[in-house]
Formats: sequence, structure tokens, C-alpha cells
Amino acid sequence: MIRAILFHIIPLLLPFIVYGVYLYFNSRSGGDKKWGKTSLAVATISGLLLMAVSLIVLGLVSGEPREGTVYVPPRFEDGRIIDSQIVPAEKKE
Repeated sequence: MIRAILFHIIPLLLPFIVYGVYLYFNSRSGGDKKWGKTSLAVATISGLLLMAVSLIVLGLVSGEPREGTVYVPPRFEDGRIIDSQIVPAEKKE
């Protein structure tokens, strides 16, 4: 669950948080900027791009190693369904 939060929600919300902090400090120093349609659009697009990058990175660095393993699909044996598995490949000598 924590992985889902880290790789989905945080990259999406990060541009909004950064821009919100910028607006907070800008208003404290006398600035008059506010949330506008353009800034919301830019924050949304950059958040979606960050989320896409995080999903690509997650797909590249996680998972089972492909070398030396074999996928065994689900099967029906003795009246029961056996789940799919990834098992080590048998070595041929």
C-alpha cells in the first residue's frame, strides 16, 4: 500500500504542493499571485508527467528476474485450480 502512495499519489500532488508553498511565501512578501487556470493546468500536466515517469521507473526496477525463471500458467488438477507461478528454470547439462 505504501508503494502505491509513493509511486502514484505523491508525484501527482508534488507540483500542487510546490506551487502552493510558492504562493504562500509570495503572499507573505507582498505578492498578489493567486491560483489561476493556467497554473492549475501546468501543475496538473507536470503532475501527470511525474506520475508516468514514476510508473515507468517502477516497472523497470521491480518484478521478478526474467533470466532463469519459467512462468507456469494456472491449471486444473484433481478438482482444484492451481494458481500460476514463476518457478526457477531447470538447468540443462
